[in-house]
Amino acid sequence: MRFVHFIELLLIAGILIAIGIPLFVKLPKTRPFATINPTKEEYNHLLVRKEEVLLSIRELEIDFKTDKISGEDYENLRRKMEGEAMETLERIDQLERESKKGRKSVTKNFTLA
Repeated sequence: MRFVHFIELLLIAGILIAIGIPLFVKLPKTRPFATINPTKEEYNHLLVRKEEVLLSIRELEIDFKTDKISGEDYENLRRKMEGEAMETLERIDQLERESKKGRKSVTKNFTLA
């Protein structure tokens, strides 16, 4: 009977140690999650959106060639999609230029300092 109580005591102590160690250990000073860069998030979103629009244009062309949509609908939809694609590409280019400018000024300040 005493042996059973000893095993129970060891089991309870092991569980308390397994649960207690993470609670009482000092947390690292680093953040567990990286900060979000809104510009980079927008850039990544725009890259995905660009692919979606280009894929939609290809699908639209296939639908037109297989007579699933009329010529008038095809022209209207294609104009809208091309306009969105151009806006997306222009914004991507703008973000890339801003990113390059930012890197150059950081590098320039670093060399001068």
